Amino acid sequence: MKTKKFSLPHAALIIAILLISGLVFASLAEDLVNHETFSNLDPTLGNWLLTRTSLTGDQIFSLITFMGNALIISSGTGLLGLWLAKEKYWNHLCLLFSTVGGAAILNFILKNIFLRPRPDFPLAYSHETGYSFPSGHAMISLAFYGIIAYLITITHKDLKIKIPILIGLFILSVLIGFSRLYLGVHYLTDVLAGWAAGGLWMAICILGDNLYLSIRRKK
Repeated sequence: MKTKKFSLPHAALIIAILLISGLVFASLAEDLVNHETFSNLDPTLGNWLLTRTSLTGDQIFSLITFMGNALIISSGTGLLGLWLAKEKYWNHLCLLFSTVGGAAILNFILKNIFLRPRPDFPLAYSHETGYSFPSGHAMISLAFYGIIAYLITITHKDLKIKIPILIGLFILSVLIGFSRLYLGVHYLTDVLAGWAAGGLWMAICILGDNLYLSIRRKK
């Protein structure tokens, strides 16, 4: 598996993701802590969406949300990790584990900092326990599917294969986040913050990985 060098445009894109994600998360967190407009609209937006759901939709989005479940993410990470270890792609293995594992740990820390209760919508498909902000499904699935997309980007040249896979992974990450709203188990700001935190952490891991590789090449 030949890895492309980290070009200037790639670096600029990752830095842009880091900055934008960081600003979005900080804005949402400030809004939540200060009880400002966006977080106060969450219950209204959630109830509005739930009045437009259906049984078929519930079944479809229950399946989609399962793709962001801890079992799927941990199993996928483990299986991909085993393959990377078998092929001795140690750098990619470390990047995978640090991104996905770090996202899970960071999500736990953030939830216990903000301590936001779960929504209690009467029309919700299901009711879950634990804290709500940021959404673990949105955050960790973005980190998992996002780092897979990154590894595909730097190791494959065939655009006919690469582009459909990347688009599919992006759509899946978006749908997993939306499924949390559709099922009534998260507020909109939870999901947006999850995507932002997941993107921020993934960008940090990618930059750290490439900084390490750059230093190692110079030795």
